[in-house]
Amino acid sequence: MTTLDTNIGQNKPPLLRVIFILNALKIFLAIGLIVGFKYYDLTVGSVSGDSAVTLISWTLLGYIATFAAIVTSILKRSITGLRVAIAVDFLISIPAKAFVGFAVAAVGMALSFSAPVKAYFAWRKA
Repeated sequence: MTTLDTNIGQNKPPLLRVIFILNALKIFLAIGLIVGFKYYDLTVGSVSGDSAVTLISWTLLGYIATFAAIVTSILKRSITGLRVAIAVDFLISIPAKAFVGFAVAAVGMALSFSAPVKAYFAWRKA
């Protein structure tokens, strides 16, 4: 006799949690950079001062907006919404040349194609 797992996709898979956590950490990193540039005269290459704070602040607002879109798409189980939010997140990182943002978006997009994540989004409550 074969038993079927009727709870497939009901619980969030660990890889989906990784996408969530990486994007949340990226927000905290941006906040840390703003504090460093504003109050501790941080200089990274030729980037420093108020122009860096302004650029990172706008990038932070974009990260927060895409994080909200990622959370919403996870709750609504929309894999298309998740992938669009991750792609927009990648585009937001371009003006700031945020390599960590590029890496997080690339990892998040790759993880969205994994089998457990696709199974989570394919599952619907009966």
